[in-house]
Amino acid sequence: MNLNTLDLNLLLVFEAVLRTGSTTLAGEQLGLTQSAVSNGLRRLRAAFDDPLFIKTPQGMSPTPTAERLATPLREGLDRIRHAVEDREDFIPSMAQRRFVLYASDTGQRVFLPRLLARLRRDAPGVQLITHQVPARDAPPLMASGEIDLALGFFLHFQAGFYRQKLFSDHYVCMVSADHPAIRDDLTLRHYLHAPHAVYRPAVGSHAFFEDVIDKLFSEQDVQRQVVLRVTHGLGLPEIIAGTDMLVAVPASLAQACAGSPGVRFLPLPFDAPPVDITQQWHERFHRDLGHAWLRRTIAELFQDGGAPPA
Repeated sequence: MNLNTLDLNLLLVFEAVLRTGSTTLAGEQLGLTQSAVSNGLRRLRAAFDDPLFIKTPQGMSPTPTAERLATPLREGLDRIRHAVEDREDFIPSMAQRRFVLYASDTGQRVFLPRLLARLRRDAPGVQLITHQVPARDAPPLMASGEIDLALGFFLHFQAGFYRQKLFSDHYVCMVSADHPAIRDDLTLRHYLHAPHAVYRPAVGSHAFFEDVIDKLFSEQDVQRQVVLRVTHGLGLPEIIAGTDMLVAVPASLAQACAGSPGVRFLPLPFDAPPVDITQQWHERFHRDLGHAWLRRTIAELFQDGGAPPA
């Protein structure tokens, strides 16, 4: 294939389909119709004499040829983007840029309302995308440039990453407002012998807190009654209301759910370490002016703002 005959804009189509696994989502991110993306994909297939992507129940899966092309094309496009976008005169009000955030559902509830309000005011051309993958997959995706910034409670980012603490969070207990045994105080005996729901988001290091609870039950020689395990906080107040279950949740989530009817929040009846809520990014973005502006904006909105207990 002769590079001179290839429309280089088609490489953006390739990258978007590779990232999203969908011609529809790729079109939304590129500002193109689904048919335009499909047409671009057809031209790419002809140019490379390969299907490149195969439709499966899980989305558009790359062929071996597409996988071979993926890394060098991403690196090349990243360099072009940085050359074009990383200018000394970065002006938020004029910027047209997309940032991918790695955050849990709780992180979305805590960060996005205030952050989006600021962006709509100061940088209306900036687009945010949230991405959720298993914790082990986040660092390599950040190193490759597919995720820009991680927001939340993370213990697993190490060499090659920068970290800025925003505030300290802690856990509280959510119980039904009409709980048959728990009133204004939650005793250790109530906690140990009540049926539990476990909230453990797929994003973040919340297994750390569950280890603390498991150690408590082991020390007290009590078998924990786990009735339910969930990875999302959406609907959790409705689940807990009217039952005898309890669940430990971050105070930041409790604050977001404080207006939910049928539940109330109580301090835990044992000592549990606070958790640091941070923003973390890979060194490849450290000097990127647009990225630095986003980090400063987040720090301005949330650093030391705290997550007061409900």
